[in-house]
Amino acid sequence: MVVRRVLVTAVLLFGMSATAHAEILAAGSMYGGPTQNQAICYLFNGSSGVITIQTNQIIRQDGTDLPLVGDNCSSLAPGGTCLIAANIVNNQTHSCKMVITPSAADVRGTLEIRAGATVLNSLELR
Repeated sequence: MVVRRVLVTAVLLFGMSATAHAEILAAGSMYGGPTQNQAICYLFNGSSGVITIQTNQIIRQDGTDLPLVGDNCSSLAPGGTCLIAANIVNNQTHSCKMVITPSAADVRGTLEIRAGATVLNSLELR
């Protein structure tokens, strides 16, 4: 019984320490105008280590997590860039959220709202 309690405690502590080092980068809500049809969220790793993207999402103003039509973000080597993309509706604001580990001061990102190849609006992830 004591061994089990020690094991459970160790698992809980390990799990909490991994979560404590995660960082959320987010941008939004943003509107590009009545012609907007795509949201693209870019992430750049300017740090010296590999980062892992635990979760990523593009969210409509009503809280709907949109299905991604592009996603090459899972882990990101130093100097690497990845993106997620979603088709969006033309009359609502949209946001982007990425959760990364480990926390890295030199990771940057941008959310773009587009009409085809034309960028209508952009905002830095913070």
